[in-house]
Amino acid sequence: MTTAGKNCSSIIFLALLVSLAGCEKKQIAIDQVASLYSNTQVVSNIEYSNVDSIRLDLDAYIPCTRLGEPPWTKYSDEKKPTLLFLHGGGWRTGDKVSRSLFLMPYINRGWCVVTANYRKVDQTSLVGIIRDCRSALNWIYQNAEKYKFDSTKIIVSGESAGGHLALMTGLASDESLFSQGDIKVGRKLKVAAVVNWFGVVDLIKASQQWEPDYLGQIVPDAEVRDSILKVSSPIEYVTKSTVPVMSIHGDQDAAAPYDQSVLLHQKLETMGTKNYFLTIPGKKHGNFDAGEMTMIHEEIWRFLKEIGI
Repeated sequence: MTTAGKNCSSIIFLALLVSLAGCEKKQIAIDQVASLYSNTQVVSNIEYSNVDSIRLDLDAYIPCTRLGEPPWTKYSDEKKPTLLFLHGGGWRTGDKVSRSLFLMPYINRGWCVVTANYRKVDQTSLVGIIRDCRSALNWIYQNAEKYKFDSTKIIVSGESAGGHLALMTGLASDESLFSQGDIKVGRKLKVAAVVNWFGVVDLIKASQQWEPDYLGQIVPDAEVRDSILKVSSPIEYVTKSTVPVMSIHGDQDAAAPYDQSVLLHQKLETMGTKNYFLTIPGKKHGNFDAGEMTMIHEEIWRFLKEIGI
């Protein structure tokens, strides 16, 4: 074969390799879990409040572009919908990492996500815990420019005790009762909606089914017990101007009785407030399988789309 022929063959071979490489690249299906690293930065253990020498931290998951050199990441110029997620644990246990799998669907959609620790009932009252959660919401407002939080599209969510706290964070408006020193006077801590995973809403009614030892841990002082439970009940704050609320609840839940969500959504309906109640038949306290979790999130996205998120 002549030199020209060999060169021609080499060119054809290289072109074929490039073509095959291109085809191979096009055929790769993106692994949504693996790709999260490529477009998300985790900023962990940020101190958002310090109460009685107790440090309260949060983690922020921020959409970004990885640069491969300093400054290593670049945040989007566009502000993003933002989730504030509050963990469960009966107001006694749990932390911001323990429910991190709840965050993944939002991170996968390019949302900003914030998840916060708060004090427990051995450190403060229910009112104090609610103050902590509203302080975390205030931190989002304070840092909206830095991390590209869209403060007009904040969704607050949580499961079990965190569902209760999400409702209180999104529905309560009495700044004098639920504010701490780091919440600016006059700031309206508004959210766009609440996604409640099986949280209790009428604590006086719910507490009638609690074991005496547990009730004593949640509100130790019997003399003020009813007043604390009432002021910490989300159903007390439902008005005609309440933000849209979605609840997810198994109808066999004994830990956080199903009728708690029934009560909430009956009152929301009475007030004419946008709401969506998703019942998971036959399920207890959060034991949803993979198919149910997929369906639930499809319903969450549909609900949020309906309200413009």
